[in-house]
Amino acid sequence: LSFKNKEGHCHCQRYNCSMDQPHRRGGGGSGVSGRGVSGRNESEYGSKYNSSHSSNNLNDKRSLKKKSRLSVINDSNKNSNNKKKSNLNYQPRNRSTWNTSKTNSAISKELCQKIRNCKTLMEVLQLLRRESGSLKPSHLSFYWNQIARLISINTSSKSSSMNSLSCLQRLKCSPALLKPLVGLTIRHNSALNPRSLAVTAHAIAKISNKTRKSVVDSDKLWELLAKNIIQKATAPRENFSVQECANIVWSFAKEFGGRHQQGKTSSSNGNATLLFDAMLKELTPKLNLCNAQDIANTVWAYATAVHPAPALFDAMIPIVMEKLDNFDSQNLANTVWAYATVQHPAPQLFDAVATAALAATTNANATTRSATNSSSGNKLDTFNSQAIANTVWAYASMGHYTPNSKLFLDALSTSAIKKLNFFNSQEMAITLWGCATLNHSSSKFFDAVSHHAIQKLPTFNPQEIANTVWAYAHMGHQASELFYAISQLVIERINSLSSQAMLANTATHSRGGYHVGNSHPEFLNVASPPLPMTSSTKMDTFNSQTIANTVWAYATVGHTDPHLFNAMSQLALLKLDSFNSQEIANTMWAYATANHPAPEFFNAVTKLAISKLDTFNSQEIANTLWAFATLSHPAPEFFDAVSNLTVTKLKIFNSQELANAIWAYAAVYHYSVNPQFTNGILWETIQKLESLDSEQIVNILWSLVVLDCINTQSVIPLFSEISKRYYSSQNGFQLSREAMSQLHQASMWYSEEHSCNKSLLPVQLRQECFTNFCSNENTSSKLQYDIVQAFRSLPPYLGVFVIEEESRCQRTGYSIDVLIGVQQQKVAVEIDGPCHFIGFSPNGATMLKQRQLCSLGTTPLLSIPYWEWDMLSSNSDNNTNNIMMNNMWNGTSNYDPYHHYNNELRLKQSYLQQRLQQASFL
Repeated sequence: LSFKNKEGHCHCQRYNCSMDQPHRRGGGGSGVSGRGVSGRNESEYGSKYNSSHSSNNLNDKRSLKKKSRLSVINDSNKNSNNKKKSNLNYQPRNRSTWNTSKTNSAISKELCQKIRNCKTLMEVLQLLRRESGSLKPSHLSFYWNQIARLISINTSSKSSSMNSLSCLQRLKCSPALLKPLVGLTIRHNSALNPRSLAVTAHAIAKISNKTRKSVVDSDKLWELLAKNIIQKATAPRENFSVQECANIVWSFAKEFGGRHQQGKTSSSNGNATLLFDAMLKELTPKLNLCNAQDIANTVWAYATAVHPAPALFDAMIPIVMEKLDNFDSQNLANTVWAYATVQHPAPQLFDAVATAALAATTNANATTRSATNSSSGNKLDTFNSQAIANTVWAYASMGHYTPNSKLFLDALSTSAIKKLNFFNSQEMAITLWGCATLNHSSSKFFDAVSHHAIQKLPTFNPQEIANTVWAYAHMGHQASELFYAISQLVIERINSLSSQAMLANTATHSRGGYHVGNSHPEFLNVASPPLPMTSSTKMDTFNSQTIANTVWAYATVGHTDPHLFNAMSQLALLKLDSFNSQEIANTMWAYATANHPAPEFFNAVTKLAISKLDTFNSQEIANTLWAFATLSHPAPEFFDAVSNLTVTKLKIFNSQELANAIWAYAAVYHYSVNPQFTNGILWETIQKLESLDSEQIVNILWSLVVLDCINTQSVIPLFSEISKRYYSSQNGFQLSREAMSQLHQASMWYSEEHSCNKSLLPVQLRQECFTNFCSNENTSSKLQYDIVQAFRSLPPYLGVFVIEEESRCQRTGYSIDVLIGVQQQKVAVEIDGPCHFIGFSPNGATMLKQRQLCSLGTTPLLSIPYWEWDMLSSNSDNNTNNIMMNNMWNGTSNYDPYHHYNNELRLKQSYLQQRLQQASFL
């Protein structure tokens, strides 16, 4: 039960009771989603209006004598006049009949003072109801401003009262409390003058921002405000001051900036566009009158509203630089943030801001001991966490990194370390991202953030996680504990989402429904149970960019958690359609670098990559090819598409991209490559020969050999360049062991197999390559041991015997797995395991070895692939299972292991005998 006292206050047990409104739970409001960076502006704008509409809350004796009693129940015995006064929705008489008395001026001042003296929201609303008879249109702005001021008390004051807290909570839970004031404002909007319009718009925007909810009938209210402001701005006798213009555009940017980012449109949005144009015309001739706050508010508003105004931003630059000493930290941060958001070049402004901040800091430090009444303070100390994050983001977004800005960022980083306890997850991630983007090294800052970030990880959303790990990976800064904690959090969240998806999918199937297309239950707008407390309450699903950046970062720092990569690959499959070319290439590169196969993802991404191949740049093409080849994942359709469509793009390939692309074709042995593609790469290599390092030249030569490029004359420039570098090297020729082996294979291919008339390499270099190639160590596998034992067990009458394991071909230098004798003839046996194949086709290295052993070796070659040998054991197991089933049906359960062994051995002996006969060795 609830009842009200004579003052109209509710005495129920609910602190957020809305009095005349029925008790109900506060509905969920749609908050304004930010950009990829923090675009908030939490400073209290419109100080002029706040000071003129607020006082020291002096008690007015006349107002105390005129207390009115409120009615709770509509008593039928009361007269109609009392009913109107007790009704919160009461509307005053027509505007044309207002204030016709001679005492209107005194009544107006008295009412304004009463409004200022209100200490709670309910006092304001009660006053609105009581004094409706003496209300003027200009009073509406006083009411709005007082409500906005009361809401701001608990955020601007450290010791907030229960009344101010109640004011904010009441509006959050019951936005309909403002309906009478909204109705009056809508009805009498056209009677407001420019000053009242600016105050009203500013107050409504502040209320919506603080409560995170739009006021009642907000679309209609903002539409009428915009129309009226535009009419006043175009009227010849009406003028807006610079502060009024600044506060108006700030208000509409606060309201419609978030809607624009969320893709929401309405008629009010169109009016807002016209309003920004009208305010631009009002502001342009008055820019010299702007103070620091007006400048910061204006550029922030046009950037937030995404309203193009290049002339305004150009004109503001000299004015900002002239008045820079009057800018506080919030104004500085908002100004550079605005210029970075619209990507308006202003290098002199950014340098001036850095210089001014550093100069103020130096002056403040120099006068700390002597000055007792100084007005200049240390500006860096006044930068809060949001200002630091926005400033660093702005400099990084504009790529502005001069000596002055470097010192400025050093100072900001040092200041940030002291204030990390006040940083939220977004501000941490943005600051890290900015430093990494500018390659600004600050080890102390990165170390400090890693410690604090672990404590606040549950509040990180996917974008902030991706930005954080990307920053550490980009800077090469090790933070193992942070990366481990993030991987555990990400796995937990993905598993939680998967569980919710399974529940939603089960519920859908139980209703006989199904999901359309590739949509997944977890990404649909359906109600789902809350996540555990260990997960973020503001959980957003990972998008394609965050997936790509996260796995890229983990692969770059070498933190290859298999559980994380498995979870990410499953999540990537659900988001696959939204991947662009860069995200495809980066994700595949990450899995290849981490040596983590993801066959389902790679299979799915093949078709997508082909459909978007026109959007791939040279680096993305090369990295994608390299990833397929590194993980030995077959993708012949993609390789064909690349060789056919990118011939004309080869001119933009740099040296590394040329080497990676042709190496990928050779590694997977894609022999059906378009000849124009191969010739194009060779031509571009020759043209860019001086920019290629020796390793890249050798890789290209080896790849051409694998792909059977037999035009010796075309590769002579590459061999000549290697020889020239070998002779001119003062400290010895620097090549890796693998590159020396590849150079030996290439030299054999062109010098010996194709009988080149002259030596392509110096004799000493050829000898060094051969020695290096022969020094490669090989280890025996279990597969090799089994096959050797099977050869030894063949019947003596076949004349087959094992001569040597790991034999070395003296002419080529290749290591041979097993050398056997077959009726007084030597045969080289190569036992090829899974690493020798792409699917069931030999890879490039295996094909080259077999080709050169057959062409240049001294003995014939026999190759035994692993899957044929594995099938023998599988067939033996099947036969054993059949025998056991037959015994069970016959009533016998005896199993003879010796019989099973003999059965498998006979299958293997039969297989080897057939292979020798097929090769005409028997």
